[in-house]
Amino acid sequence: MIKYPMVWIIFPIALVILIVASWLLAKSDRLENKLLRSGFTAVGAIIGFFAFALPFFEQPSFHNTVLNYVIGVPLAVFGLIGRVYPMIYLRKRGTSTTLNEVTRIVDTGPYGIVRHPQYAGGILFGIGWFLIWGAIYCLYLVPLFVLLAIVQAFIEEKHILEKEFGDEYREYKKKVGMFFPKIRRRK
Repeated sequence: MIKYPMVWIIFPIALVILIVASWLLAKSDRLENKLLRSGFTAVGAIIGFFAFALPFFEQPSFHNTVLNYVIGVPLAVFGLIGRVYPMIYLRKRGTSTTLNEVTRIVDTGPYGIVRHPQYAGGILFGIGWFLIWGAIYCLYLVPLFVLLAIVQAFIEEKHILEKEFGDEYREYKKKVGMFFPKIRRRK
């Protein structure tokens, strides 16, 4: 284990700063600047990759076979698939997950179930990963990760996708849930 207790102060502060800065950037209408948007994406990716190393920092942990492996491993595997498969699916449909390169709305496959399957998969993977390690402080950070995913998804939708695709995207939003499938009633 790596002994560095300041990480438990620095990392949550960095997450909160990223959340607030993302929100302020979106509200300022500067998201048209692709370089600035790419910079924020890079910072988010760096923080995300750093999050996977958090279980290696010294912290209280628990060892419970059911939580660590029976629940943690399937969540991590399903989350990883939910994170990677949508990227493959979009490329097969001739578009991209990079917001600067989105050419059309894909509303089939995983995107016919939820609008942000990659974020949903990432959240599941993170919870599973931290459960596998039994990392208590990491689990305390999950609500911040979820908030970050919600804010990022909202920003992408409101300030990028709706501007790019207009009513077509708004209709898609009515049919498909953000992170959870919408329950459709039979007529």
